[in-house]
Amino acid sequence: MFRLEETELSKAIDRCKEVKPTVRILSTGVYTVTSSKKDGTLYTVRAYRDPQGFKTLDCNCKAGQRDKACFHAMAAVSLHLYMATVQMILKRRAQRIARGR
Repeated sequence: MFRLEETELSKAIDRCKEVKPTVRILSTGVYTVTSSKKDGTLYTVRAYRDPQGFKTLDCNCKAGQRDKACFHAMAAVSLHLYMATVQMILKRRAQRIARGR
């Protein structure tokens, strides 16, 4: 587990760009991400806010188990942020429609 606000992410982001893993949504805030190896290994990443309100990522890979930022988490959080943005846009559109604009 690591907090986005308190962790150096550049190496994990660079590795994510290099590997280009596949991310699948299991449920809101829960994703599977492919390994860098071509053996079919999948890791589970959870994105959530901890009790103090920090954006937090948890991956079950070796780096994630040591509370380090990993490329799996970077791949998952990019999809997570995209989905949150889309939901926000759709909610605002629905509110405008409801107001008759």
